Amino acid sequence: MELYLVRHGETEWNREGRYYGHKDIGLSEAGLLQAKELGEYMKKISFDKVISSPLCRACDTAKELTAQQIQTDERLKEQNFGLFEGKTYVELMDEYPMELKAWNENHEQYCLPEGESFLDVRARVEAFVKDLEKDSGKILIVAHKGTFGHMLAALMNLPPSGYWNFVFEQGTYSKIDLQDGFAILRSINRLPEKE
Repeated sequence: MELYLVRHGETEWNREGRYYGHKDIGLSEAGLLQAKELGEYMKKISFDKVISSPLCRACDTAKELTAQQIQTDERLKEQNFGLFEGKTYVELMDEYPMELKAWNENHEQYCLPEGESFLDVRARVEAFVKDLEKDSGKILIVAHKGTFGHMLAALMNLPPSGYWNFVFEQGTYSKIDLQDGFAILRSINRLPEKE
């Protein structure tokens, strides 16, 4: 199986450094341009399946990458940051200092108020990966930085802390092959080839 992973394009909240996971923020002009430029390359690939996070920033990116049918899966959503949604780190220090301290001290297990924990996200992404491993062919997945960090760590049989080994940039794609139970990282944060 060949997996193509694409993080959604830029949003205004990315630019402003705000925490957001389940808040449904659309693409900025720059983010739409990133998706269109990557789409010029990706539309040349015939995928057996296209799966996206249901959040509009991911779905709108996916629509620019392929004309094929797009399935959505709730398990591909970014972490739900609860009360932290829409806030910058500086705002969190002022508005929720105790919650921020608890999160910093135990980021894996601390469940953000009205949100979810790091390990909650890992569990749902692992469930997605188990189902994904039943598929074959070329699969395009459009989701989020956090989702992909957990996904790649899970595919490579790394502990939850393995998440921190991977960063997924906007406007690029990453490719992973799944062969005989092993995940082979072919490329990460690759820019589309120009003709």
